[in-house]
Amino acid sequence: MNRIKWFDAVRVFAMFLVLGYHLFYDLLPGGFLGVTILFTFSGFLITTLIFEEIRKKHEFDLFGFYKRRLKRIIIPIFLMIIFTLPFMLLVSPDFSVGIDKQLASTLSFTANWYYILSGTSYESRLLPSLYIHTWSLAAQMQFYFIWGLLCAVVLVFSRIIFMNNTAKRNICFKTTLLILSGVAAFFSFLYMRTSYYDGVNPDAVYFNTFTQFSFYLGAFAASIWSMRDTRDEFIKSLFSAQNTKRTTSAVIVVAFLAAGIICLVFSRHKFGEEFMYRYAFLFTSLLTVVLIYCAHILHILTPPGMKEPFLLTAAADMSYYIYLFSWPLYIVFSALIMNNAAASMVTLAVTVILSAIMLYGAEKTLMPPGCDIFKYKRAAAVLWVFIAAASAAGCAVVKNAPPITSIEEDFTAGYVTQDAGGIISLKESVDAINNSPVSYAGRNAPLRANLLPDAAWMLKQSRKPGRISPSRPGAPVEPPVHATLEIDGSVTVIGDSVSLGAGTTLKKTIPNCYVDAEVSRPVSAGPGILTALQSRGKLGDYVVIALGTNGTYDYAKHLTEIIDALEPGHRLIFVTPFDGRTNKNSKLVNMTAAWISELPNQYDFITIAEWHELIKPHISLLAGDKVHMGGPKSMKLFTDCIATAIARSTPKPPQ
Repeated sequence: MNRIKWFDAVRVFAMFLVLGYHLFYDLLPGGFLGVTILFTFSGFLITTLIFEEIRKKHEFDLFGFYKRRLKRIIIPIFLMIIFTLPFMLLVSPDFSVGIDKQLASTLSFTANWYYILSGTSYESRLLPSLYIHTWSLAAQMQFYFIWGLLCAVVLVFSRIIFMNNTAKRNICFKTTLLILSGVAAFFSFLYMRTSYYDGVNPDAVYFNTFTQFSFYLGAFAASIWSMRDTRDEFIKSLFSAQNTKRTTSAVIVVAFLAAGIICLVFSRHKFGEEFMYRYAFLFTSLLTVVLIYCAHILHILTPPGMKEPFLLTAAADMSYYIYLFSWPLYIVFSALIMNNAAASMVTLAVTVILSAIMLYGAEKTLMPPGCDIFKYKRAAAVLWVFIAAASAAGCAVVKNAPPITSIEEDFTAGYVTQDAGGIISLKESVDAINNSPVSYAGRNAPLRANLLPDAAWMLKQSRKPGRISPSRPGAPVEPPVHATLEIDGSVTVIGDSVSLGAGTTLKKTIPNCYVDAEVSRPVSAGPGILTALQSRGKLGDYVVIALGTNGTYDYAKHLTEIIDALEPGHRLIFVTPFDGRTNKNSKLVNMTAAWISELPNQYDFITIAEWHELIKPHISLLAGDKVHMGGPKSMKLFTDCIATAIARSTPKPPQ
């Protein structure tokens, strides 16, 4: 099939949405719809190529089809892996955990099922996966395998039915594929709708091979377009007005309107919203068909000598490489550069440079079709030396990858400490039932919190206008003040994974402190946990609520339930959550933190531990995900933040 003008515009538009989602989430939180556009475009293009091959050769080479598709996809993937793995040497080893499994699933084109089974998400609350974006390539190859095989089978049956009539055989083949693609698209979309329900992991629905109806919708559109009589009649009707300019303008307006609806309406919705799975994916795919038809019509209306703009064709040719490189590079640079806008711009620049080198250097200069690679001995030698060095560095990354992340190590330590505290608490309950007095060391001892560094001082300094942060990123936090606080009473901490990571430090630093924390615990679980501890008489004098890291829109409702459920006689300390990323969760966390900060204006028994403001100037102390503890210093700072709030919540003795 000859190159169709203006098809590149559809591909570039899809790339624009995906890049916006990856690099500028605030601007295009629904930019993942670009993948739906690419899937629809791919289904249309592949089916059209199959029709053209059968029209010209009267046969379909299935193995040749698989070979071309595999070569087109897998060679760039190999190059992407080779050139991105060495970047992992610049960031924490945590990012390379499980890299061997990621590589295996990527190269075997099973990445979408691997990430479904492992529960991984683009909007992961922990460290993002380096090659999670290859799920779409896996789904694409799986479609090629299914659709290519189906086309080959339909062609065989068409030949059997119309053995001596080529025209009728082609009509039978196209009509059968039209019906099959339409049925497949309908049931695939129906499966997506029924698979999505409240509480389901949206990634498991989105990554599923059998919910990718966009491929089949594109194939359905190609089958309609291949009916030449219908197409020619439609195009002739466009020229009936005998005004090519007016017709061209109308087609362009329709194309911009379709792109505008996708970009301005659908792309404002979030990944996990029900609206996306009920309507947005379907209408985006339908509007993509409109864009494809518009591009095809413009190709016909465009004068033969007119060429597409070079920037458009260059961006389209690089789009696949840009898609491959942008995500892993963004993970690296966002970990190295704390400013998201700066990290995104650096990622974009490096991505374009590497994509241009891959396209115009390796693909078009060294190995164009029919080229004798030995003709470019020096350039080839430089390329292979570079590939060898990058491969060696990548092998070192894979070999030295730790089995679990440091965050998971903190979780494990926190669970062990928490379980030990639970055993002690259980023993107390049993002894109480047996009327045996319990001798628990430190039960009524004063709470001593050694504030090193002084969290209150650091919070005060971070709020002063025009003041430089007391510690630059990456530098140790120096303690300006040595202080010791003495507080009577016991402490109960109800928290999520952040508190769990710091659980060991909390229990060591704050005597008589019980920590009840869990990974991915939502705010909605808080009222039930507090009520259960309170009913058993296990709620401390000071109740610390460290929830909100796992963002929810109902934070005000659930936090108010916690306040209402607390019986008189306890002091309540709320820890403001923090998420240093730029995504949906971080927005909800910021809203939660702002709401919590206003609580002392309404309740005199509530004190705020301003973790959100305290850690913001020292985000480099956190783990690579910019949420969880990054080591002893961040754990100590988190503990001191809570201890300082507890000290401030203690009522002053009468004068």
